Amino acid sequence: MPISVSISASITRRTLLSAGLGSALSGCVTFMKSSASSRDLPSLAASAPVQVPASRQLDVTIAGQRRRIFVALPPEPAPQQGYPVLYVLDGNALFPLLAQLARNRAARPDGAQASTPVVVGLGYATDAPYDMQGRTDDYTLAATPGPTPGASRSGADRFLAFLEHDVQPWLARQLPIDPQRQILFGHSYGGLLTLYALFTRSRMFQSYIAASPSIWWGDRAILPFRDQFVRQASPLQQSAGLLITAGSLEEGMPNADPERARRQQARKQVSSARALTQSLQGVQGLRAEFRLLEGEDHGSLVLPSAALAVSIACAPPSIGAPA
Repeated sequence: MPISVSISASITRRTLLSAGLGSALSGCVTFMKSSASSRDLPSLAASAPVQVPASRQLDVTIAGQRRRIFVALPPEPAPQQGYPVLYVLDGNALFPLLAQLARNRAARPDGAQASTPVVVGLGYATDAPYDMQGRTDDYTLAATPGPTPGASRSGADRFLAFLEHDVQPWLARQLPIDPQRQILFGHSYGGLLTLYALFTRSRMFQSYIAASPSIWWGDRAILPFRDQFVRQASPLQQSAGLLITAGSLEEGMPNADPERARRQQARKQVSSARALTQSLQGVQGLRAEFRLLEGEDHGSLVLPSAALAVSIACAPPSIGAPA
């Protein structure tokens, strides 16, 4: 039996008036009883799929690699200098999140004071959230640096070349883009690649956000690239910002699973990220910040880190990263 609810018309009118909806009333309140029931709803199989508003995706094959590119378009016309661009690694999983965060920010009352970025997700031709082999091939490094930054030809170098020489020029032909407001966001292995991009191609982006980067990977293979960057890149020819995040639950917390506890102790996500940030403080032209996200673990810190990335992408050029 359906539940019957009786509502006073006078109370409802006062409620609507207080909400600014009184002009919709014509001296009385009319209640309409719906005859619909759950049996009248369409089946899930016959329903439309959910889509990310104002977004497009395309699959491309470059140098034999099949990839998927996601693009979310800002709701407002481009500013005079062009749109900022926020590039998101692990695009299948993370593009919908950051695209919606950017869309939400544009809808805020103060949204007109910031430029909404074009959000570009870099992913793979699959409906799975992650292509584990693809991201391993693309986001991991050579064992040692080459004689000059970027001289190694690892999967990370091939991927960054695809991004620099194919994706960025293609996007600039599609939309008015601000080349001085390019932001890269990556998590875990993607965070490792974000650090590698800074250390080997510091002019490719102006802001780098590495969420819980896998500094431990390959017996900490990123550190020689960091050392080479510090020796050769000070001062930077173009100023840049780096924000590294880690979750307070990623290190030093009790874990009932002995193997997970062993990995946590060996990887030292928090202390490694903090130490790496500190080691970059002497690089002129680089603003490097570490931020510990309380109560977050390796997976859950994606959301607050993504929100920080969107905030940085929307910030005026004079502010940049870190935020």
